[in-house]
Amino acid sequence: METKIPKSMIAGVQSVMPVEVTRHREIRSISVIDPVGVGIFRRTLNIVTYYKEACNIGDERGWLVAGWIKESLGRALTEQPMLSGRLRRRTTSAEDGLELVANDSGIRMVEAKFPASLPDFLEMVKRDKSRAEAETVFWKDIDADEPQYSPLFYVQVTNFESGGYSIGISCSILIADLLLETDFLTKWAQIQTSLAHSQTTIKPIFHLPSLKQDFGNFLIEFSRSASVLDRGEPVAFQAKTCLKISPACIGTRKQTRGDVFLFIKEKGGGENSTECDGMKVEIHSSDDEVINGCDCGSDLEETNDGVLDKSLTFGERLEVTSCWVGCVSKGVVFVFPSIFEDAKSLAKFIVALPKE
Repeated sequence: METKIPKSMIAGVQSVMPVEVTRHREIRSISVIDPVGVGIFRRTLNIVTYYKEACNIGDERGWLVAGWIKESLGRALTEQPMLSGRLRRRTTSAEDGLELVANDSGIRMVEAKFPASLPDFLEMVKRDKSRAEAETVFWKDIDADEPQYSPLFYVQVTNFESGGYSIGISCSILIADLLLETDFLTKWAQIQTSLAHSQTTIKPIFHLPSLKQDFGNFLIEFSRSASVLDRGEPVAFQAKTCLKISPACIGTRKQTRGDVFLFIKEKGGGENSTECDGMKVEIHSSDDEVINGCDCGSDLEETNDGVLDKSLTFGERLEVTSCWVGCVSKGVVFVFPSIFEDAKSLAKFIVALPKE
C-alpha cells in the first residue's frame, strides 16, 4: 500500500543576491556534447537537515530562521558568487557551448509549511524517503532553451506543525563542488548563528508572518519539477583520489549497469583571468576501457565524511540528514577529492553510476 504523503504548501518565495556587487565576475566553461541527454539541466545536489523546535519560541522558529537566511545567505554569497550566477550560451568563442557566469542574479529561497508534525513526517520518510523528502526541497529544471533565466541554487525552509523545521538545499550539479569542496556551508551557518544570537529580541526584516497575514492563500501555481522525485542512493564520499579514473575504484564495491556519468573539473585560467575551473561532462558505458584501470590499490577508502559533517548549526539539529544527487535513476553517486596533477590535467569530481 502506497504511503500517503501530503504536499508542502508554499507561503512565499524570495530572491537572495550577494550583499555586495561582484566586480570580478568569474566564468566557468561547461564542456558537454549532449547537454539534454546527459541531464545537466536536471541533475542536482540535494541536502536536507532537520531541526528541533526551541521550547520557548513555539512553532515560529522556522519562519524566524528563514527571515535571517535572507541576510546571512546574502553575506555568504559574496565569497561564492558563482552560486547566485546563471548558465548561458557561450558567445565569446568560435565554438558553441555553455558557461556559468557569476552575475549576481540571485538564488531562490522558498518558505513552506508541511501539514504534519516533524515526528510524523520522519515516519513518512522511513516508509517512502524519495516522495517524502521531495517535499522539503525545491527545484525547477534549468530551461534548456533560455538557461540564463533559471536559478542554479534553491533553499527551502519547511515549517512543521507543532514545531520543528527543515532546511533543504538544491543546487545544479554544475556548481555542486562549491558546496562539497569548500567551507561555504560552514561559513554561512556561522553568519546565520551570529545573526540569530545577536537579535534574539528582534524579528528579522523579512519575517513572513509579519508581512503576510493570510496563510490560507498559498502559491499553488509555483510547483516543483518532477525530477526531484528521481533520486539515487545517498552520496558516498571517497577519502582518497585515484589519479587514473574514479569509477574503476568502486567497480568491485557496487554492481552497476548502464552508462557512467563523469563530472570532471578542468583547471581554469591564471591569476589575471576571469575564467575559473571548468566542468567537463562525459558518458561511458560500464564496460568501457576508460573506467577499467585503477592505480589506487587498496588505499581507497569509502567514507561518509564530507558535506554531511559540515556545521549546519542553524539550531538543535536532529541526526536525520540526507544528501543525494537527483536524476541518477536510483543509482550510486561517489564524490572524489579534486586534485590537479599539473596545470592542464583533469581531476575526477563526481561519478554517477545509474542502476537498471
